[in-house]
Amino acid sequence: MPKTIVIPVTLDTKGEETKYIKDEIERKGHNTIVIDVGVLGEPLIKADITREEVAQAGGSSLRELVEAAEKGADRTEGTNVMISGVQKIVEELHSAGKLDGIISLGGSTGAALGTSAMSVLPIGIPKLMVSTGFELQFVGHKDIAMMQTPADILGLNSVMRKTLACAAGAIVGMVEAEVRGPIKPLVGITALGVTTPAVMRIKPLLEERGYDLIAFHTDTQVLDELVQEGRISGIIDLTTFEVMIPLTYHLPEELAEGRLRPAGEKGLPQVIVPGGLDMLILTGTKETVPPEYKDRVLHVHGPDRVLARTTKEEVGKAARILAERANRATGPVAIVIPLRGFSAVDQEGQHFYDPEADGAFAQVVKGIVKEGVEIVEVDAHINDDEFAKRVVDTYDRITAR
Repeated sequence: MPKTIVIPVTLDTKGEETKYIKDEIERKGHNTIVIDVGVLGEPLIKADITREEVAQAGGSSLRELVEAAEKGADRTEGTNVMISGVQKIVEELHSAGKLDGIISLGGSTGAALGTSAMSVLPIGIPKLMVSTGFELQFVGHKDIAMMQTPADILGLNSVMRKTLACAAGAIVGMVEAEVRGPIKPLVGITALGVTTPAVMRIKPLLEERGYDLIAFHTDTQVLDELVQEGRISGIIDLTTFEVMIPLTYHLPEELAEGRLRPAGEKGLPQVIVPGGLDMLILTGTKETVPPEYKDRVLHVHGPDRVLARTTKEEVGKAARILAERANRATGPVAIVIPLRGFSAVDQEGQHFYDPEADGAFAQVVKGIVKEGVEIVEVDAHINDDEFAKRVVDTYDRITAR
């Protein structure tokens, strides 16, 4: 069955190249919708959705944008309007079942426009940005594939034809890809290198009980998005280290308090574990550690990563944030605490092992959580088999409530 691939491009500068990609996609049996997101200059090919329509969707008119540009307005003013417009249009196309994949091409402005359009689409929708350079901010946390061209996107020649043909082939292959196998309830779990052994022990135990596991390394923004889309059935927040980031860099605590909020609002079952709360992660070397951390117990984790042991007070602050999150949740929540250490470097014999500092977590949590939030203390290390089993047993139990 033919798929529909949307192509948002500035047609005043990338018309010839867009037509080449469009023709290649259609030659392979699929449909295209070309959206013109340019402002100045004349479109070199006909668009299915014009720049006038995009500007209007963005809350302005093309005439206003052109006049502003002619009067010396910053280029970003027009770009931002076109971004807003194309985002609205691609969302509408997807909701109407008229978008199975998206591909764009361009330089820095084109990449900003293309990836912005892609960013509003759900995870799993194929997204390919063909650009003259790769810049991480264009991708953010989305599943956007970047393809760097070997030369500027300025006309067709033997090199660029091959590049663009490969790009067309890539997006076609992506939209044709099918997922095989049963769909099981998907449990989101948080991870860090120092808690990965625990995740690896929990994974087969969950699979035995009919769940699939999806892991997120320190960053939960995509997990939040999947929760909002209704694709996550529950959370095992094994590695709550992320709440330490605002504390480390003296940022507003609200940044930590909003973490995984959607799971609580949607009433998903949650198991919360103090994984990684024994450390602050600093960028650099021991020599570049900020003065306030110089006297801490330090651990060199990599060429540009240094871990600093957290204090009792910092662990207590993190415990308060997590306990308050548990209290706000509308679904079942359990807090499972490993009494013999929160990470691979926080166990007996390791230099981050500090039972007194770790003990602040249970102490604070017990004084804050409301009735109905279960607290489970396990006389084991976070990476032990026994702890993994208790986490899965607890998750299974609260899910059945």
